[in-house]
Amino acid sequence: MAQALGISPQYGFSTGPVHSCPICRLPHELLGHIFRLAQRHQLGELEDDDDDSDYSTVKTQPVEVVVSQVNLYFRDIALGTRVLWRHINLGQNDSVEKLRMYLARSGPRVPLHLRLDLTRGIVALTEKLDLVFEQLDRWQRFTIHSKIETSDVPVISRLYDASAPLLEQLGLCVDDVDSENLKSVRRADSEQILTQGCPRLTVLRLRGLSMHFFRPPIPNITTLYLEQTRGLFIGYEGFKDLLTAAPALAHLSIFDAIIDEGADTWPTDSVSCIPVPNLISLRLSIPGTLQHVFSDILISISAPRLEYLVLRDVGETHLDKFWQLPGVAHKFPALHSLTFLEFDIRETDRLVMICGALPGITEFTCASSTSYAPTLLLIMAGKSPTSVENLWPNLCTLNMTLDIEDLGIAKAAVERRLGSGHLLKTLRLSRDVFDYADEEEEETLEWLGGNLVIEPFLAIARWPPGSDYDPDDTWFTN
Repeated sequence: MAQALGISPQYGFSTGPVHSCPICRLPHELLGHIFRLAQRHQLGELEDDDDDSDYSTVKTQPVEVVVSQVNLYFRDIALGTRVLWRHINLGQNDSVEKLRMYLARSGPRVPLHLRLDLTRGIVALTEKLDLVFEQLDRWQRFTIHSKIETSDVPVISRLYDASAPLLEQLGLCVDDVDSENLKSVRRADSEQILTQGCPRLTVLRLRGLSMHFFRPPIPNITTLYLEQTRGLFIGYEGFKDLLTAAPALAHLSIFDAIIDEGADTWPTDSVSCIPVPNLISLRLSIPGTLQHVFSDILISISAPRLEYLVLRDVGETHLDKFWQLPGVAHKFPALHSLTFLEFDIRETDRLVMICGALPGITEFTCASSTSYAPTLLLIMAGKSPTSVENLWPNLCTLNMTLDIEDLGIAKAAVERRLGSGHLLKTLRLSRDVFDYADEEEEETLEWLGGNLVIEPFLAIARWPPGSDYDPDDTWFTN
């Protein structure tokens, strides 16, 4: 960190003159701001495309600790910048003393960002939890990972009759609940925790058993993650009730089979019966063998403002019921961005039907670990059995993983679009295409660069669009 800030690294504090160091002549406020930017960088909240930077190798200690040990000038500023100490991670190796230090240095009024990893044994857990929950009025972000909620050492159960006035983001990742605790869980209530109020809560992750046992009030929720990992299904009615209880919902991410086909069915007359009027972006991944739920969800929701759709692990037939819906092309009139992750649709006629069901796409992303020319690109290049002249006529941006041997197909697709007057503006391809291109492929890249913007396709865009880095957003990114 010291090297990243342009000064000589120190081990311990420097008590000698510091004003010979140019950076130490900066005003307190500016240097404190630099520390905060460096911390955000380390936490992953800022993009860093430079893998070779010195900074990328200095991540063993938190920024706030490192800068407080450079010299006395830095230490005074670090300790005086209270928001540097708001990020508190509590895991197996974190001591009570560290927790007390961060709480004290952040001051009594700075909102806290807390992450608790209770998946492994933690010494003095009750004492640490007492300290954390004493600060409930200061929680702004709170995430917990726990293997089991027990009656002996309750954690989330402490939130039953509680309020969190500053809480904005809550992540509950709980694998199991012990039988004794089940006796006291108010499962029938729609609001089970924080029943005294959390008026600022807008981002909520319910993973594992959390959506069944530890649900907070959700009228103000704008971003909701439903991540079923334990085989306890929420059911169609439960799913519908959950969404209709969140009228402000703008971003919905579902990793959940939702129904147990042996005990529950999706109604056949559910067309647009779940209103989500403010929904802007939707992600779907259906684990297990119930992939027809892809179609069921898309058919059931009424989302006239939906702009972004991300589908992971869609197979050949999983969208058939959706694209066969009468009038489907008018179902999502605002939809313009479509992303397929690890999809497996190679039948050209079927893919054309899917494109026809979502006609307004202006940006398409296709990311797969399988090395074959994406079917859509073959159709666009006129190299498939199904010939479609103006597939997605408004398409401007194409992002895809592509084997370097298929670069010629990309060129043919761009040429065909040019000839039809429906020009692509931006093409992003796998980095390997740029790194390992031979002379002929370099010529192809040069031709492409003369007709549109061509760039490496580095990563799937963060979700929701424009959001900060989320270390728990793993189901769609790994």
